[in-house]
Amino acid sequence: MIGFFNQCLLKLKLFTKFRNKIHVGKNTFIHKNPTLIVRTTEKGKGLFIHDGVYIGREVNIHTASKIVISKNCVISDYVYISSMAHGIDPGKGPILSQQDTDKGEIVLGENVFVGFNAKILPGVILGDWTIVGAGAVVTKSFPGFCIVAGNPAKVIKKYNHDLHQWETNDVN
Repeated sequence: MIGFFNQCLLKLKLFTKFRNKIHVGKNTFIHKNPTLIVRTTEKGKGLFIHDGVYIGREVNIHTASKIVISKNCVISDYVYISSMAHGIDPGKGPILSQQDTDKGEIVLGENVFVGFNAKILPGVILGDWTIVGAGAVVTKSFPGFCIVAGNPAKVIKKYNHDLHQWETNDVN
């Protein structure tokens, strides 16, 4: 289904009983074949995509609590963002028959850029203007105005507001 909704171009089909838990702001573009899974009926929970967001091809976003993608974020192709985990108790039967669990809300601040094929895991909060390098695995929160990369992701540059430039982070 391709259609315009609230000044947004959406290239997705929503097949979920929780479709009212996905909120999309104005001037947002969601590219083809995203997987958006929301498994919660709790008030105030769900997937919140704010104004001016770009979501690339084949992006996967899963939550049973809350994921917030703030204004003007860019989510590149093949990015995975999930607050959920499968049960892995051998005593409870096959993995896919076990209850999903939510491991913590995810918040992307304003103007966050997430590079191609990056992964953002449960409980992560990224401050405004955080840049996530391609292929990074983000397992913890980072303040704003930094560039993170690697597996696990670590700060490689910080923005110097006085000089208006990115500076290499001193690694001790």
